[in-house]
Amino acid sequence: MSDKKEASVTMRVRVGDSEVEVTGPAKFVEKKIAEFLGQQKELRSLGGPAQSTGGPLATVDKASGKRLSVAQFFKKLSPKTDVDRALAAGYYLEKFGQQHNFTAAEVRETIRSAKVAPPKNPSDVVAKNIRKGLMMTAGDKDGKMAFVLTNDGEEAVGDLLSE
Repeated sequence: MSDKKEASVTMRVRVGDSEVEVTGPAKFVEKKIAEFLGQQKELRSLGGPAQSTGGPLATVDKASGKRLSVAQFFKKLSPKTDVDRALAAGYYLEKFGQQHNFTAAEVRETIRSAKVAPPKNPSDVVAKNIRKGLMMTAGDKDGKMAFVLTNDGEEAVGDLLSE
């Protein structure tokens, strides 16, 4: 066996306003860049993130060229439970709101802005998504605990879209 250390490479890719930089072994970097490009392709198929047009959480519907609201996104997904709605809200905040992380209060407000009854206890539904491995903690934001979707969480939203 050879004790060769694989060379580390760095690659940066930008698609629109989204950018990723990955450093590591070449195969790892290629895999992560492919995942990023796949996510960008998925976003474009959903209407993609809008350029900043002043409206909070706005996206553009590719077919009509009009802004896609959080309510329209929820209508496309049709989440059935509070846990699914919280997951959809987190996805929307990350992908369309272009937030690096989000709080339970932001999840609640996003669900409310979709004109859907928010959960009575948003922290509880976020915790349920964490137990399912669909979200994880990500430090704090404005003194409150912050969260992000996991890869499994992003895939689960993709499953909701395909139903």
